[in-house]
Amino acid sequence: MGLRTGLIIGSTSFLLGTLAMHWTADHLMLWQNPVTYDSVVTAYTYYQDTMVDMTPLFRKTLHGVGTLAALLLISKALGGRESNWLFDGASLFLFGAAGLVYYHKVVPSLATLPPKPPSPGATIVDSRDAVFAPLREIASSHTVLAVALVGVILLQSGQYYSERLEERERIEEDEARIRRRQRRRDQEQKRQASLQSAAAASAEPTSQATPAASSS
Repeated sequence: MGLRTGLIIGSTSFLLGTLAMHWTADHLMLWQNPVTYDSVVTAYTYYQDTMVDMTPLFRKTLHGVGTLAALLLISKALGGRESNWLFDGASLFLFGAAGLVYYHKVVPSLATLPPKPPSPGATIVDSRDAVFAPLREIASSHTVLAVALVGVILLQSGQYYSERLEERERIEEDEARIRRRQRRRDQEQKRQASLQSAAAASAEPTSQATPAASSS
């Protein structure tokens, strides 16, 4: 596996792992039915602690890893080969779409969260609730981000597999070409050897007839 491909898969997997950490709150907003205020408070507290109050170092790390992956994808997509345009171009599209979803959906939704969570309880939450709506938007955006990042990993892995398969086929073609050349060379040597044998056999009667003629 190439260095750039390995770095892209590694950085994308890191970002995907950070999204997997949010499953604790995401599944409460997307898959729990009905959603109660207890779930809203749990999700609100989680997002507030892990995303809104994120440490500057971790925020810079996420931005740095994302920027690195994007730059590597751009450099690979400009490689000029057909596989670069196909796999890396599609990966770059998915990565760009993930970035747009994050900055246009997740970040504004985090900014609209109220400073205090609602009161907990077993009451079913209204879908138009001021706290539930941005939380659900964040959770659904995380799902889109996860799908896009998984697509990037699959595309890069598929490119690596296709390149290895192409290289293997090229090696097999080279070996077959070498065998054909060797076979033709052997056939040519056999043909020359048979011609030399025939010439030597035809020369023997002539050499035997010459002494007989001289003795007579």
